[in-house]
Amino acid sequence: MKKAVSLLLAGCLTLSLAACGGNTSETPAPSQAASAGTETGEAKTGGSINVGLNSAPVSENIWYQNDLNSATIMNLVCPNLVAMDETGTKYNHLAESSVSNEACDEWTITLKEGLCWNDGTPVTAADLLFTGKYGTEHHIGFFDSYFGLVDFDASEVVDDRTVVFRLTSANVNFWNGAGFWIPIMRQSEWESVEDPTTYKYSGAGYGPYYISEWVDGEYVVLERNPYFTLANDGQGAYLDQVVFRVFTDENAMVLALQNGEVDVCANFLSAASVTQLKTNPSYVIDSVASLGYAFISFSQTNALLTDGNVRKAIAMCCDRDALVNVAYAGAATAMNTPISPVYKEFTASDIRQPAFDTAGAAELLEQAGYKDANGDGVRESADGKPLSFTITYKSTLANVDGIMTILKSGCAEAGIELVLQPVDAATFSANVTQGHTYDISYSSWGTIDDVDTTLLTCFGIGQTLNFMEFNDQTQEDLLQKMQGETDYATRVAMVDQWQEWFVENLPACHLLVPNNTYAASTEKFDGWELVPGNSAFLACAQFVNVHAK
Repeated sequence: MKKAVSLLLAGCLTLSLAACGGNTSETPAPSQAASAGTETGEAKTGGSINVGLNSAPVSENIWYQNDLNSATIMNLVCPNLVAMDETGTKYNHLAESSVSNEACDEWTITLKEGLCWNDGTPVTAADLLFTGKYGTEHHIGFFDSYFGLVDFDASEVVDDRTVVFRLTSANVNFWNGAGFWIPIMRQSEWESVEDPTTYKYSGAGYGPYYISEWVDGEYVVLERNPYFTLANDGQGAYLDQVVFRVFTDENAMVLALQNGEVDVCANFLSAASVTQLKTNPSYVIDSVASLGYAFISFSQTNALLTDGNVRKAIAMCCDRDALVNVAYAGAATAMNTPISPVYKEFTASDIRQPAFDTAGAAELLEQAGYKDANGDGVRESADGKPLSFTITYKSTLANVDGIMTILKSGCAEAGIELVLQPVDAATFSANVTQGHTYDISYSSWGTIDDVDTTLLTCFGIGQTLNFMEFNDQTQEDLLQKMQGETDYATRVAMVDQWQEWFVENLPACHLLVPNNTYAASTEKFDGWELVPGNSAFLACAQFVNVHAK
């Protein structure tokens, strides 16, 4: 029995030197859509579009780092082989097929015919096999999480477009994860790279675009890949050029949209920005429930935070109703369970995190020996260490100022001090997701998919996303067992077991699920379509249909 992979999510949930042309420190003038062009049905070909970013992308090397703006750009250059449609269903986008054996420990992946780099060189099955092997050997980014079970000595290239991955143990969502999160690396470029952490990617693309210019902190220019034919009946993308422009924050990005400097905002918007734009009929303003969530994590490198009483008390100081109704102005859903309420079957058990109760938090700390001995409003441990923690977060996150006000106020009521530390995306990555040098972090996942197996990626021992370093063998054994359980109902029961463990131990505290709202202008362009996931209007499979009017 063979099983084709296209899993329906339980609900809705992620190069300095150019390949063509050189870098320049001079910012180009905003590009204008070409008024002329060849008519293809009702859609014009040609033209250039400007995209606004609310902060600077970290780098082109998205294989190594986990930055949303970088990923949004690079999803048009090196798209993932699996994509998501408007219903939250995953499907093979640039792969022709993905088939597993019944045990889910052997996966045969076939690439679509005609997939080529922007110099006309075919993308091959050898590139795909190399990607998994190189990434795991160098412990890059998510590779250990998604390709760590692959036995590369037993895996093989069958032909130019087909590779067989043989796993050391079963994984029911192997391709759903690897295909959705890991873009292909070009073997001829990467095989001689000894240190991928510092490598400057060439900008070559097998998607609809490749990088023409990347000027850190200012702009990125993508040019159309003439060899990408897997859209619009073989034509490829309609637009010739995409210019990503970097702004200091959301307000500057939205102002640029209103002034016509950009045609679409890549990032989701705060309620205040949506209010500014919604009265103008020339904007497409659309929302989608996030497939991720906002949360705080507790670093186990801070001795005070290794105490479960302290973590529980902080969790009890999180007023989710205020976060949703005040900070998000109602454009979010409270996340009371350890799994997003988007996933109905996994949250039917209603296993809940600690409820908001600052008086109860104060009592818990008092009983655990944390007292305010000097009367300054901040409790101390028995050896005199104050319950004062720095909370690190990206300054550009939507509604973040209101969120910090609510979290800080709630903790203060229980005698816990939060010292706010807003940083840029690069610093957050260096200190939190890569460096693990922080006390508490606040962040928001763009996409947490296939939760019955993705939990290992977030919380497993040594996993890339386990930047809180909460390493527990009981949890590890349970999460590992989920990977190979082929019976869905059994995995649901195992997720419930994990949720019971989670609310007892609290390696993190989940807060809310945003309803992400995005805006695009229809003055010069049409064809906008929104799907769940990290890239919204810029998702590769949909963006290739955007065209000049």
